[in-house]
Order: sequence, then structure tokens, then C-alpha cells
Amino acid sequence: MKGNANQPSNEVLTRIGKARVIPVVVLQDTGKAVRLGRALLDAGLDIVEITLRTEQAMEAIRSLSKELPQMLLGAGTVFSVKAAREALSSGAHFIVSPHLDEQIVTFCARKDIVCIPGVFTPSEVQRAITASKRGAKRQEVKELPLAVKIFPASTGGPSHITAMRAVFPDVRFVPLGGVNASNAADYINGGAWAVGGTWICKKEMIDSGNFAQISQLAKEALCALEATCE
Repeated sequence: MKGNANQPSNEVLTRIGKARVIPVVVLQDTGKAVRLGRALLDAGLDIVEITLRTEQAMEAIRSLSKELPQMLLGAGTVFSVKAAREALSSGAHFIVSPHLDEQIVTFCARKDIVCIPGVFTPSEVQRAITASKRGAKRQEVKELPLAVKIFPASTGGPSHITAMRAVFPDVRFVPLGGVNASNAADYINGGAWAVGGTWICKKEMIDSGNFAQISQLAKEALCALEATCE
């Protein structure tokens, strides 16, 4: 699999919406990428976001794309169209940013790539919608290849998501920053479409090779968010 060739945006959105959680990962060792992916798959979670905070991130995406093509791969902390383009060519299926860059949003929309820019205010949400419409063939908000990351989520809490949904009922909100195992369900109940889960794959767990704990945390997250519960 290369890039998003086999994953149109509607399929990517369906898969994320079904799981309700995106594990967010910082990888220092590319050699552990596939082990991490398998740990998540064993838990029933086939999505991961690799943040571009390390020199190994692109290689980790390429490795996962080659060895575990069933995984839905996101590239996070994307600050430029150039980085987005490289991530997609490495095998990423969706692009995540901590901020709103309209150029990235429009670039992704033109290619029918799901983009999840970071926003916090209604004005930023509307700017993201406008930027996506600029590049997308479909103009209805619910049909855009777009979700918006509410970051940092902890500043406003679940009530902030509820208030935003009242104004933007068709927007997919993904809170990140302060979301954890104890409050993730509160964000979903407050109107979030999915949550970003940094607690599932903490750096120290990956560095120590504690993939069994990662798998267990992924199972618990899926259960708490009612994606699956045994």
C-alpha cells in the first residue's frame, strides 16, 4: 500500500468514527513500530497516529504501511503542506495538525484526504470548513474530508464540545490534550466524534517494550467508548 490509494476519505472517516479513539504515538525507535501496531491490532484497534516529532516518524509510517497494511495510519504534528505530502507518500491515510493551517486543509481536501486541524474557537472551526470546501468536490459539511481537533481539550472540557456542537452540528470534533481513560467517555457523551488517546501508548511504555500494557489499555479504551466490550 502506498499513500491513500486504497482508503478514500469516507472510508477513513467511517473507521475512525467506529473506533472513537485515535492512539497518538511518539516513536523514537522505528524497530518498535510494527510491534506497537500488532499490540493495537491484538486489542481490536486498527488506527494509530504517528506524530512527526522525531526523525524516525516517517520511517515508522513506511514500516507500518508495508508490514501492517490493515492499519489506518495518521501523521500528526504536521506543520506544512510539504510534510503532509511526504507523510502521504510514506503511507499515511490522514493528516493531523496542532493548529489551523488553511493551506494544509485545502491541500488535503483536493486529494480527498482526511485532515484534522487543531482549533479551539468557533471562528477557527468556520475557517477550517471554508478551507476544506475550497478544495473539496462535495460542499456539505458532513461530506467534507474534515474533522477538527479541539486542542487543548482540557481548557474547556466536555462542555466546550457540547457548546460547539450546538453551533456546528455536522462537524466531527476530536478533543485532544487532557483526555484520558477516566474522562474519554465524558467527551464522547458531550458530543465528541472521537478522542485522541495519548494515554494508550505513552512513550515510556514503548521505550520499555511494554506492549502488553498498551494492548490492555487499548482494549479498555474501546470498551469504555463502546466500540467493543468483552
